[in-house]
Amino acid sequence: MTFKSRLLTAAALGLLTAAAPAAFAQDGDDETMDVIRVTTQFREQSLADVPINVTAFDAERLEALDIADFEDLAAFTPGLVVQEQSPNNTGYSIRGITTDSGEATSETRVAVFQDGVSITRSRGSYVELFDVERVEVAKGPQPTLFGRGALIGGINIIQNKAEDEFSASVEVGAGNEGQLEARGHVNFALSEDYGLRFAAVSRERDGYIDNALGGEGLQGRDTQAVRMVFSGAPTERFSFDLIANFQQDTPPGTSFKSGTFPAPGGDTDPHTAAALNTFGGFEGGAPLGLDREVRGVTLLADYALNDAWTLSSITGWRDFTSVEIFDPDGTALPFLTIGEDAVGEQFSQEFRLSYDNGDRLTGSVGALWFTEQGEQRIPIGLDERVAQAFLAPTLAAGFGATVEQLEGLLALGGFPGVDLDNPFNPFPYSVAALLTQNQLVPLRDFYLEEAANGAETTSWDVFADASYAVTERLTLTAGLRYTAEDKTSRGYGRSLSGPNFVTFGDTLIVPYTPNGDFVSQDGEFDDFTWRFAASYAVTDRLNTWASFARGRRPDVISVDTSVPSFFSEAPAEIVDSLEVGAFLTFDRGTVSGSVFHSEYENFQTTRFDPNTVSFITDNAGNATQYGLELQGDFDLAESANLFVSYAYNHASFDDTDSQGNALELAGNRFRYAPEHALALGLNWEVASGGWGSVSLVPTWSWQSKIFFDNDNDRFGGVLQQPSYGLLNARLRYESADERYHAELYGSNLTDEDYLIDAGNTGGSFGIPTFIAGAPLLWGVRIGADF
Repeated sequence: MTFKSRLLTAAALGLLTAAAPAAFAQDGDDETMDVIRVTTQFREQSLADVPINVTAFDAERLEALDIADFEDLAAFTPGLVVQEQSPNNTGYSIRGITTDSGEATSETRVAVFQDGVSITRSRGSYVELFDVERVEVAKGPQPTLFGRGALIGGINIIQNKAEDEFSASVEVGAGNEGQLEARGHVNFALSEDYGLRFAAVSRERDGYIDNALGGEGLQGRDTQAVRMVFSGAPTERFSFDLIANFQQDTPPGTSFKSGTFPAPGGDTDPHTAAALNTFGGFEGGAPLGLDREVRGVTLLADYALNDAWTLSSITGWRDFTSVEIFDPDGTALPFLTIGEDAVGEQFSQEFRLSYDNGDRLTGSVGALWFTEQGEQRIPIGLDERVAQAFLAPTLAAGFGATVEQLEGLLALGGFPGVDLDNPFNPFPYSVAALLTQNQLVPLRDFYLEEAANGAETTSWDVFADASYAVTERLTLTAGLRYTAEDKTSRGYGRSLSGPNFVTFGDTLIVPYTPNGDFVSQDGEFDDFTWRFAASYAVTDRLNTWASFARGRRPDVISVDTSVPSFFSEAPAEIVDSLEVGAFLTFDRGTVSGSVFHSEYENFQTTRFDPNTVSFITDNAGNATQYGLELQGDFDLAESANLFVSYAYNHASFDDTDSQGNALELAGNRFRYAPEHALALGLNWEVASGGWGSVSLVPTWSWQSKIFFDNDNDRFGGVLQQPSYGLLNARLRYESADERYHAELYGSNLTDEDYLIDAGNTGGSFGIPTFIAGAPLLWGVRIGADF
């Protein structure tokens, strides 16, 4: 038992029989399956009694399903899709509402937390799921509970805390594609009521896509993470946990495979070798790949003022540095090489006062102060000769002509037979200079521009949430949060190589700011979010609930040099959601689910402007979604447990906005939003005896077609992934004393071809790229617990 569990138990002595009668009737019934306990509503409850759609995984379930990262988690969480291009660029989507923008000025929709501290900022949100006590995924608008950024849901990772007894574990493994992994922990008892815990993980894998130009493979993994936890309970009423995390990711490059130009000696199939490169002088000769570090320190403290009131404090500091070099055109041609140098730092302090005297009323009030600053610098290098060929249609349009007409003018000027838009045999002189100045200006083989965006945000929240048991079976819940924000956005754009070859002005691709200097703009915003919920225990085994909640994605100030102020503002995105659900507990299992309907106003979409090569947040109008999510957990026998989940989600843009204006994306489906998703997992103990046990754990996850762009018909509708399923399995031996284990594992056992993304930055230049998912991976692991 952890120190905090002891504190809660001591504070609650004599109160349990009066609190939430339906919940404790279930827990005390020996005939029903055990139900995981969660803290989604800031207090420990049976999952059966929470009036929210929550998918929860305890340590045992995480281990059984072999969940080591967010992609694994998403496969068994209805409504959740996680798309990992790299640890630096991971997209989180709940019910088709996606957070994946890397701009420092962007705001999130899906909140990610570690022990109550937000880690949501895109470039710092990916963390390894190791030495974890529990993961809770709450779907639907959750700003009242999770704060800003939880427009449509939140993920909270509850890490293992230190205990005042010795324990240790170790596991190592190896597999195909150069897989190497190791993880483990050691927990020391410093004295009675004080403990120190260390945990670490290392996972490496070669790239599963060859680079036809040589060097490291693409789409590999190289991650190391460590954690230290110091926990204590100085008194019976006071406990604390000090947690420090560090993670480093240095994988090889992302495989942006061109769907337009075949790789040398190859094709445009994203699952075969790509041909990616980088300029020798770009970023000091940095190779394709990522170098990312994430650091964080969290202090949790709880003080039981008396048997009814508990004061909690959550203090969090976090920062990240990340440099990624990638070839977004996906070809062997030196058209584009782009870098992303992102940094971010945040600090938050939350105080919460919780009340529970074992009677009808429970609740909490609190306040949160959050400050964050970050910057994203984007250098772009290109070969002007190849760039002119790619940009020939745009260049011709600027002269009011076609490419063929420009080629005719060049022929009259003494350059017959020029194929202006052929990047494999590019014209080496500036066409713009010839046509406007009659000058023969050679094009450079390396041209460099740079842009940056930065932001500083300070927010203040006050919140309250309370539940009242009207009767032994009916409980009403209400929550309210007020958020005020002070934001500053800034940015610059400049050429580092002198005038460009088209306009002979300051920049060709990135947005230009006067003299290449920073420009900035401030803004202050505030709003309320709220929720109302009612739960009714029809019987001691069946709990039903309904909720109505409002979510908010904060206002965004984007750097936009296409407007006179250099900035554009997107109003806060608002969602109103109605959801009705139930949780049934019976002798050998549980079934839970909900149906939901959500209306979005001021739906924010990120638009890449090829004229300024900047990402701008636009207001896409209104959208509607409705759906169904189900989960089941069944003991088929004493030796076999079945887990199943299903999600149906219909999410699309409305025909008109609130003023009746036609919407550009009318009728289009949300990206990363499969209409159907199904997952099955079986934990079957095949044989057991005095020698130990052998178990087989097959899992299968399937999803219907998804679009990778909100504009579903872009590039003729090729930016999509048809329906597919992934089959995984583990065969595990465990000794009779449960101290030693060995296992054989495999993922994507049928070697299914599938995409994790399509379009990408290359698509913004008319040459979409595609990223392949992982092939068949297999390996062995051995481990021990002490």
